[in-house]
Amino acid sequence: MQGVRDSAPFVPSVFPFGLVVGALAIKSGGGAVETMLQSALFFAGASQIVMWELYGLSAPLWVISLAVFAVNFRLVLYSAAIGRKLEPLPKRKMVAAMFLLQDVSLAVGLRRVEEVGHLSWGYHMGLAAVLYVVWLAATAVGIGFGALITDPRAIGLDMLVPIYFMLLVMSFRTKPNALVICITSAVVCGVIYQTLGSPYHIAAGGFAGMVLAAALAKPKPQAGDEA
Repeated sequence: MQGVRDSAPFVPSVFPFGLVVGALAIKSGGGAVETMLQSALFFAGASQIVMWELYGLSAPLWVISLAVFAVNFRLVLYSAAIGRKLEPLPKRKMVAAMFLLQDVSLAVGLRRVEEVGHLSWGYHMGLAAVLYVVWLAATAVGIGFGALITDPRAIGLDMLVPIYFMLLVMSFRTKPNALVICITSAVVCGVIYQTLGSPYHIAAGGFAGMVLAAALAKPKPQAGDEA
């Protein structure tokens, strides 16, 4: 129940995000069944938006797949980070927890660990399950009202994704080396975007940031070790 309560502040931000996915899917030529199935299986708004935008542009399947993989690759890191914080779980419970893992549940889960020293399966599922249900409901509403939004960009709905990720990044701004890692990732992302174009810049920027973060976090050898 504490996880359910802690999900409440994020519902107002998750719901409009789901609306955009539903509306964009319909505008890009997707059907209601396909859109709902995608939200049920993906549960990853950024990659869903990327997919429907590329689908609407008649991009090749391999390009769409690569873009979705690049955007969702962060979940590999998320699962590694949060999996170590969760209490010991049987495989079926761990699979369920990782299926519902996304940006909000990661950030709130890590904050929970800092506050109480651990992360229970019940708390994580209470938090994530509410967001999952809200996501599906928002997608359904977006599908129904998609025809009313003639141009999502005209009212700034396309900015929800970058703003959303920027807020997530800002929540980690106090972590060691955060500034230099973000700057490096942004520079590499911009260079690749200008040279190779989308969607390669997403993976390249993220990979550059991860490599630098790993290098900076590597423990320095002690004097005794060198001896």
